[in-house]
Amino acid sequence: YMYCRERLVIDKLSLPTAALWRSVVPGICVVVVFLMTYRPGVTAGEEFSLSLPVACEIGTVCTIQNYVDRDPGPGARDYTCGRLVYDGHKGTDFRLPDASWLNRNIAVLAAAPGTVIAVRNDLPDHLPGHYDPERIKGRECGNGVVIDHGSGWHTQYCHMRQGSIQVREGETVYRRQLLGSIGLSGKTEFPHLHLSVRYQDTVVDPFVGAGAEVGCGVKGKPLWEPKLMADLVYRPSGVLSSGFTDQVPTKNQVVSGQHQHKFLGRNASNLVFWVMIYGVQPGDEESLRIIMPDGHVLVQKTGQPAKKHNIRWFTYSGKRAQGPWMPGEYRGEYKLVRKTESGGKVVLQSTTAVRVE
Repeated sequence: YMYCRERLVIDKLSLPTAALWRSVVPGICVVVVFLMTYRPGVTAGEEFSLSLPVACEIGTVCTIQNYVDRDPGPGARDYTCGRLVYDGHKGTDFRLPDASWLNRNIAVLAAAPGTVIAVRNDLPDHLPGHYDPERIKGRECGNGVVIDHGSGWHTQYCHMRQGSIQVREGETVYRRQLLGSIGLSGKTEFPHLHLSVRYQDTVVDPFVGAGAEVGCGVKGKPLWEPKLMADLVYRPSGVLSSGFTDQVPTKNQVVSGQHQHKFLGRNASNLVFWVMIYGVQPGDEESLRIIMPDGHVLVQKTGQPAKKHNIRWFTYSGKRAQGPWMPGEYRGEYKLVRKTESGGKVVLQSTTAVRVE
């Protein structure tokens, strides 16, 4: 996810320009220092804080799927010592349910005031899971923005939608200013904004702040505005999306926004209920069932206990048609049960409906 902001800025300096700069009289440097001192952003005595970088409700429309990796070794742990992270992840991922939401132009917002120092806006968005590693080599961030907030602080916004970015390099931005839209550009398998925070060129986890000790489960001071903390509460598991279809779905098709029928015909070849969730833990047991309009259970599936952690998990169940389907509303019910010291606890529960006519 490295955007290489330094490279983006430095590559624009030609050799003659660099030579000219070295020959400038020292007095000009005083002017430069003066201007840098008054760059918009964090001022002396002011604490750096972050606003929400996306214009969507967390926990309903948007989900934090990946956090900063707090494990200094080869493993991966988020700030709670949970597993919503992969090894070496350097930011916070604000995810949309599926790619159909891209058409709604969910806004990316400046998390703090500052000056734009790098922009990329011309990489095409791709289908989920279909990016070309060679084509995006060195540009894994995709379309994005880097903002200098002063006092050593920078934020970086990745995977934005092609052509959506509304700011230019050198432009002053205010807190919550529109930067562009969430997209599917660069190295990503699902639509989301990757927000990276750096202090003095070191990655900072915004959930514990710059002064926190290395590792997970440590005390720290979050960078988020205090009023956001209730919305940003850690959710170890959740439902990303669910739906009905008349075909056997694939994960990438679902992430693309397919297979979410509100109506199916009586002569549909199949009736399939699917669910995509995040945060499966070892020992979790799931169950799916489809309830017919008359209340009878058409399909019931109980999975085997999970053997490992899964950041994302896709499952489905259904039945092939034996004739015309009974007309009316069919309900798909999903449950995820987690083992606790006191027994099994339902940690996820979701219901989705489709009408057969």
